Amino acid sequence: MRAQANPKGVCSPVLIYRCPVTIVDSHVHLLPGRIGEKVRAFFTAGEDRGAFTLAYPADHRAVADRLVAEGIDEIWNLPYSHKTGVAEGLNAASRTTVESFGDHPLSIVGGATVHPDDDDPAGVVRRALDVHHLKVLKLHCSVGDFPVDDPRLRGAFRVAEERQMPVVIHLGHAVNGLTEEHELASIDRLCGEHPQLPVVLAHFGHHSAREAFSLFDRHPRFHADLTPVVTAAPEVTAEMMSAHPDRILFGTDAPNTAISAADHMMWLHGFGLPAEAEALILGGTARRLTGAVRS
Repeated sequence: MRAQANPKGVCSPVLIYRCPVTIVDSHVHLLPGRIGEKVRAFFTAGEDRGAFTLAYPADHRAVADRLVAEGIDEIWNLPYSHKTGVAEGLNAASRTTVESFGDHPLSIVGGATVHPDDDDPAGVVRRALDVHHLKVLKLHCSVGDFPVDDPRLRGAFRVAEERQMPVVIHLGHAVNGLTEEHELASIDRLCGEHPQLPVVLAHFGHHSAREAFSLFDRHPRFHADLTPVVTAAPEVTAEMMSAHPDRILFGTDAPNTAISAADHMMWLHGFGLPAEAEALILGGTARRLTGAVRS
């Protein structure tokens, strides 16, 4: 990989492969309204303390422009419910975001969310698919304060499994966004109960990536993304990624991250993976998953 300055002065990675690559950032949060403002405020508080510098502005179109300049072709836009009663509004807003970017070079795959306290979680997911045409489900356990194997979510997971809707899950309970080793047991149980459900473990379970790696062998539909946690990339190795490139996805957490897409792609390229494996991680795996969704 080499870096090339584009006319706007943004450093854009130029990737050399033996085959064309559509690069997908499978972990982006273009959150609407007050929810987006509150989430951003949480991260700018850290920036104000000098803990890090965020890589992207808050404005959605500015974020999209930057991602395109850095080489991203497509994103998964992932909302997440922090309490009951907000999922339907977030899902409708997710559809609106997709529609509002129809004139933009960045392709947006709309994501949905649900909370176990919702009256009809299965219905929320079904409407996300049938009414809003969303293709990915996102659950954030620490923000929503629930375990992913909460029995009230079984109906939602059954719908997602039947429709082959990928489910991106951020495990954990702490505000720091980290996943502890013991918390992986809940996703292990979920994968066992829904063996055909395409599950994506967000952040590769950071900082428990090595422990999460064992789930690949136990569950054929288990996936993980390489999204950093603000300043830290997942603790993975070239051997781990080479073993399952068709089940690993690239992600950034834009706009609330200190690591740009360009820098994160350079980090990935530094592992020296075979070109075919890197191409799968950068976009092939993500496009296969969303292409299989039964609309």
